[in-house]
Amino acid sequence: MKYTKLVFAVLAVIIAGVIAAGCIAPQNSQTPQGEWILTGIGSDNTPVIGIISLEITDTGISGNSGVNAYFGSVTFGPENNLTITGLGSTKMAGPANLMQQEQKYYNTLKAVTGWKIIDGTLTLTDNTGSALLTFADAAKSPAGTWTLDSDPSVTLSILPDGTINGRAPVNSYFGTYTLSVSNGLAFAGIGSTLMAGDDQRMQTESAFFTALNNVSGCKLENSTLRLTDSAGAVLLTFTKTPAIVGKWLLASDQNVTLHFNADGSLGGLAPVNVYGGSYTAADSTLSVGDDIISTMMAGTDEEMQAEFAFFAALKASAGYKIIDGSLIITDKDGTELLVLLQG
Repeated sequence: MKYTKLVFAVLAVIIAGVIAAGCIAPQNSQTPQGEWILTGIGSDNTPVIGIISLEITDTGISGNSGVNAYFGSVTFGPENNLTITGLGSTKMAGPANLMQQEQKYYNTLKAVTGWKIIDGTLTLTDNTGSALLTFADAAKSPAGTWTLDSDPSVTLSILPDGTINGRAPVNSYFGTYTLSVSNGLAFAGIGSTLMAGDDQRMQTESAFFTALNNVSGCKLENSTLRLTDSAGAVLLTFTKTPAIVGKWLLASDQNVTLHFNADGSLGGLAPVNVYGGSYTAADSTLSVGDDIISTMMAGTDEEMQAEFAFFAALKASAGYKIIDGSLIITDKDGTELLVLLQG
């Protein structure tokens, strides 16, 4: 699991984007300096497993190659010449297919002698001008957890290591994906648990899996991810699951819990009672509904006062931020109301 944690840590800082033909928006800059995502290897644009990122500055490069973080120096010459030297990386181990792809990527970087940008796509070339590596603008990324618009209980997590998982209408599922210039986004090896549900839910689940297997591209606009078929028709529409979703523990009393669900509901254990309600969150804003209800157990005066203050803080919520794994909920003026830790 160490390599996975490293991938997420590095990607949280340096990646974002998805495929020009599918998910990635064009980059306006016509210089290679910036952040990019690999969409093809070699002149045949071999699809990429997971997400490989590249950041180019005036003097160096850095990124994540699927398993390891890497770095190097870059020198620019006349007529779009570019050379990469001093390439190094961390030494984490990962799945064989990612390690093989990573090594191929490193070897190819060392052969780069030039660059060109056409329609927002960066191509690193060899001394004959042949394409070695193709990148798209890292403006936005499909990596993350998404909620199906038509059924908020259905989720899709696209992980930087080339795997997916989520919750279907009945079962949990898993699989792999690739990014490419031609296909955008495609899934493979989809499997699931084998729980049974009512006929309608099972039919809905079958249709969901069929749609996933037919995906060959995607369109990413703001917080909406649309998965498309080979003709460009939208098969599934997802909304980015806010980072706030999950279970949290009150830092000052970890017996107090707050669970934000992807479907807009919340609940947990207050200092005395079990409670529930609703919320809306977008970007850094948070609004808790007036519908908070709870059981009616009595506690000590101190416990009840703490519970009253906790509910009052929830109702006054207007924003949030996540720093070093801690959730900080604030009021409309930015004043800190609650600090919670991941549960």
